[in-house]
Amino acid sequence: MRCPGCGANIQFEDPKKPGYIPREVFEKRLEEGKEILCQRCFRIKHYGKLEPIEYDWDFRNQLKSYLGGFDVVLWVIDIFDFEGTYREDIASLLRGKDVVYVINKLDLLPRAVTVKEVKEWVKGRIKVKDPEKIRIVSAEKDYGLKSLVKLLARLADKALVIGVTNVGKSSLLNKICTHENTISSFPGTTLGILRRKVKSANLYLYDTPGIMTKDRMLDLLDPECQKTILPKEELSRKTFKPEKNRTIFMGGLCRFDIDYETERRPIFLLFSSREVTFHETKRERADELMRNRLGDLLKPPCSKAKYEDFKWKKERFVLKEGEELMVAGLGWLSVRRGPLTVEVTVPENVKLVVREALVNPNR
Repeated sequence: MRCPGCGANIQFEDPKKPGYIPREVFEKRLEEGKEILCQRCFRIKHYGKLEPIEYDWDFRNQLKSYLGGFDVVLWVIDIFDFEGTYREDIASLLRGKDVVYVINKLDLLPRAVTVKEVKEWVKGRIKVKDPEKIRIVSAEKDYGLKSLVKLLARLADKALVIGVTNVGKSSLLNKICTHENTISSFPGTTLGILRRKVKSANLYLYDTPGIMTKDRMLDLLDPECQKTILPKEELSRKTFKPEKNRTIFMGGLCRFDIDYETERRPIFLLFSSREVTFHETKRERADELMRNRLGDLLKPPCSKAKYEDFKWKKERFVLKEGEELMVAGLGWLSVRRGPLTVEVTVPENVKLVVREALVNPNR
């Protein structure tokens, strides 16, 4: 028997492994005809509490084995964290498949950004023959879901659903499918493949475990902090017009040291979750803040942390108007007036990407 929440096989031996439920609880709920969830899913569903478990999903080999039975793949991607969730290692595994790219969390972007603008931007990043295979949706606001289902139903009677952790895959499926599995804002909720019937079509979707990554800022945070930091509403944004020798923090784990040679000061915006601290300071104070205020003044991390707990790297970028510097799993810096030089300090594994502006610099 599988847990209908996460898809793991029910087991009674090890509370630290997927699918665990105390045997007496299992037998009682079976006798009473009640839903049988594993202990982890039950506590997520009823208490909003995530308990860590030990599991290791080799996504490359496991995904290859899943793909053999499907012609159509629904790949859910987070528009907030595009560079962290659209990944070339996944794309390479999907060659030869009919892929529908579902770009989720439209509701997080500023309201002035149009769907047409977002789709054109995504088309510039994902090279597809048929632009109709790029679908901009908001599972939170039910936007674009009906047309997505119609497209999938035209393509096949079943599709495999993939995506990295926390792209909103479970939220999306719970909106369009008949049976709700465990939904939470915690990473890695789904642990086994789940078969889901779409409400309004002769179509089954097979949900796979969220693919774990190691190069997003979120990956450095514990599950409770991830839940806190993940954006739940329109992104926070703040405009900066710094003097020379200023440092701007986006949380405690991302530092921007700003330099420029132009007469006029550069102008840029930071976009991130409302729970992330934006803080500007003098360059000479920045080191002190990093060493003494991580998890205090500067969040994330969500609790007091030591500078020495992290291995750091520095990268330097020259940015011009209309470019953005994306910090995977955290947010981005968007240049309104440039050029400017940015030296970024982040933990060593965090991906940094310069890209064309998602949010129009003239807006």
